Amino acid sequence: MISKISSQALAGLGLIVVSTLTCATASKLKQVSLPEFLIGEFEDDYGVRYRVDNELIRLLPNDTYHIIGINKNKEYLILQNDSLNAFAPSLFSRIDYERLNDMHPYEWAFCFSNYDEPSVKDAVKNTNTQKSDLMTGCNGFPFSRMKRLEEAE
Repeated sequence: MISKISSQALAGLGLIVVSTLTCATASKLKQVSLPEFLIGEFEDDYGVRYRVDNELIRLLPNDTYHIIGINKNKEYLILQNDSLNAFAPSLFSRIDYERLNDMHPYEWAFCFSNYDEPSVKDAVKNTNTQKSDLMTGCNGFPFSRMKRLEEAE
C-alpha cells in the first residue's frame, strides 16, 4: 500500500515538495509551484499530447502522473505513476527537463529518466540522463521537445 510521503523525506533527497499527494491519499500540501514554462497543454515532436499543471502530468489520453517533488536547481521532477496507469502503476518516475532557447516552437524538452522505481529514493538516484546532448541524452534516445498545443494545431 502506498502511503503519504513526508516533506522531510523529500527534502532529504534534495527535493522541494510540490504536493504530498500520492495515489492512495487525498490530502494535499502545496509547497511550491512548477516553473511557468512547464504548465499548459503541449504536444511533443512525436505527436503525443500532454496536459501539465502543478499537481499532475497527463499523457493523453490515458496516463497520469502525480507530481510529488521538484529539484529546480538540477531541473527534475519526481512523480508517482497513477494506480490506473497500464504500465508500472503506483511506482515512481523521474522526469528531467530543460528549457529550450532559440528552438521555436519548442519551449522545453524532457526525458523520463526512469519510470518504474519502487521508491522515491530510487527514482531520484537511478538516472541515465545527459542534458548536454538532447539528441541521445535520454537513456540513449532523444529528449522529447515540447511545444504549446495552441502552436501545435
